Amino acid sequence: MKPEWKNFLINHGAEFAGDSLISFGNPERERRIPPQGAILCDLSHFGLISVSGEDAANFLQGQLTNDIRQVTDTASQLSAYCTPQGRALATFFITKRQGMYYLSLARDLLEPTLKRLRMYVLRSKVALEDASASLVHFGYAAPDGDKQLADILGKVPANPYDTLQIGNLTVLRQPAAIPRFKVLGELDDARKLWERLNVNAACVGRSSWDYFNISSGIPMVALASTEAWVPQMMNMHLINGVSFSKGCFPGQEIVARLKYLGKSKRQMYRIGVPSCVTVPTIGTAISSSADPEAGSILNATRNPDGYVEALAVLKIAQASQRLTLGEYPVQVLELPYVLETE
Repeated sequence: MKPEWKNFLINHGAEFAGDSLISFGNPERERRIPPQGAILCDLSHFGLISVSGEDAANFLQGQLTNDIRQVTDTASQLSAYCTPQGRALATFFITKRQGMYYLSLARDLLEPTLKRLRMYVLRSKVALEDASASLVHFGYAAPDGDKQLADILGKVPANPYDTLQIGNLTVLRQPAAIPRFKVLGELDDARKLWERLNVNAACVGRSSWDYFNISSGIPMVALASTEAWVPQMMNMHLINGVSFSKGCFPGQEIVARLKYLGKSKRQMYRIGVPSCVTVPTIGTAISSSADPEAGSILNATRNPDGYVEALAVLKIAQASQRLTLGEYPVQVLELPYVLETE
């Protein structure tokens, strides 16, 4: 995080633990704002990897699950990086800006992912760097967010994963039930946009952004879940995070075999735990009446109503059974896309 950006956020009431933004002074109030209200959220809990050089596209094409050729100045992408065994090491939002690719991922995975990717550069003309402090990275969501942003910038991305380059800012539309955007940009331009949006929006901590990702069914792999799941088990193939026609990438044989020769026995579900207000850690077990290891937590937060909402990878055969998280009953909630059946 840029020190100047951190000071800017502190001046707006942000409270930090080290470089981790905790809240803007009232986490309970902040949690209750979306989706009915407008929010601004610093996204420094995501790391940024920049990939540049004349071989950048070819290099990423050979490493990631999605077709990097589909990423342009006007289109971003969800993708994953796998082991040769097909297990997801990380998930990314990928953006192209000023001729350079930016991979947004869980901050605690930045260093191991950067180290691993660099191992495969060999003689390719490509440079990979930690770009987390080079650009400001924040989010904005509001019921009329497209109108508010268009009034300031003149235009906005129309559909999820659409991207616009506006001066020194890159604006990405994100999936959500209301208009939601990520902004990458230079410090001065980012500060000016934040200030203008802040007139009608509340500054919030990361849990509100996590809530939107969970309600949209977007998995975010962190250090605690790295190598835990094949992409299909996290629904990546259902949300355009995997290309089965792009060619080889690490784990491609396993991922393709699961599609063409078999069927995953697990997939990701959105769940609610109405009696629980303590956010479970990644990997916390979910039990069914027939199986004490029916599944486990991938991402979790408290939703605007105050109880736990999560993405969990469950055995498909157990998803319709009575589920519990410890002592608490679990409800399977709807996702904005259709799941597979056993």
